[in-house]
Amino acid sequence: MKEAKVGCIVVLEMERPVGIFTERDLVREVAERGVEVLNRQMDKVMSRPLATILPKASVWDAIALMGRLGIRRLPVVEKGKLVGILTERDIFRLILSQQHLLLESVSESMPAATREQFRGAVGLFGPEKLP
Repeated sequence: MKEAKVGCIVVLEMERPVGIFTERDLVREVAERGVEVLNRQMDKVMSRPLATILPKASVWDAIALMGRLGIRRLPVVEKGKLVGILTERDIFRLILSQQHLLLESVSESMPAATREQFRGAVGLFGPEKLP
């Protein structure tokens, strides 16, 4: 996870996603069992059952599912194959970029002086400011 700079690993069994191991799982396992947990098999420490979503599901469906289950990462699965992972950060960036576009669109109907002030305020929170 460190080398790949990712926050989770989806565990596959016969090419089908069956579980997920996240940074949160790692912290919990080490806190409960100590560093020797690092030698355990993945199927002993991964979270399951695995919650997934279809690629054609809406972002709102994903938000609702993630909120209901209290998860931060949601594997996207199609025909039993992992095709991606949707994260809280992905959703946050999407919402902010859409909000930024909406605010820019609204600002076009304002007088020029007001528009420049508005753009300055929007720039403080625009998508380019995200980590």
